[in-house]
Amino acid sequence: MTMRLSNVEVLCDFDGTITNDDIGFNIIKTFAGQGWHEIEDAYQRGEKGSREALAEIFALTTVSEETLRRFIEENFFVDPSFPAFLTLCRREKIAVTVLSDGFDFYIDLIFNKFKVDVPYYANRLKVVDCSLHANFPHASSQCGSCGTCKLDYAKQVKKNGAQIIYIGDGYSDRCVSGVADVVFAKGILAKYCQQQGTPFHPFENFNDILKTWRNGLLQKLNSVEE
Repeated sequence: MTMRLSNVEVLCDFDGTITNDDIGFNIIKTFAGQGWHEIEDAYQRGEKGSREALAEIFALTTVSEETLRRFIEENFFVDPSFPAFLTLCRREKIAVTVLSDGFDFYIDLIFNKFKVDVPYYANRLKVVDCSLHANFPHASSQCGSCGTCKLDYAKQVKKNGAQIIYIGDGYSDRCVSGVADVVFAKGILAKYCQQQGTPFHPFENFNDILKTWRNGLLQKLNSVEE
């Protein structure tokens, strides 16, 4: 009897997981006009999906592209341990894909600034005459809750025979936690996993994830009998 390593892919949230804070929410708090709190509250209660809520809030938001770029670049950064995590995954030949219900506008800015090279799926955002225009190319045809359906992507990964390590912190990460083989969770996702009885590894930053990984996580996950 021998042992082999099965296929593994890391799927990772962006806002507040890779970054120091939720960039999208901070854009709303800083630049949205009156009425956004009511829309956000409806989203928190589950009465609106993120796609509907974001479209409504952005209709209330006015900011120039230059101001928005400066706000993002001056206030947000990548977790200092995230590059080391990517290096470890590449050494182990494990694919990493970022799944975000945020927006390409600021993901590109942050990844370029901190020289992060990793594929991602996210909603799209353009600033036109100080108005925010969003579209959602990765939305589910079955569900309108999120702009980017992370579950659809995860199901395809599973269909291709890979195991999933999922890392996240928010509402849009909940569905994936039920199909992932290993979950790293904090914030809203951690509370959800506790409520659902879903096993997870708590974390605050990627240094915590690296410690768990180096304590034999991959061997326990991947080792299967041939």
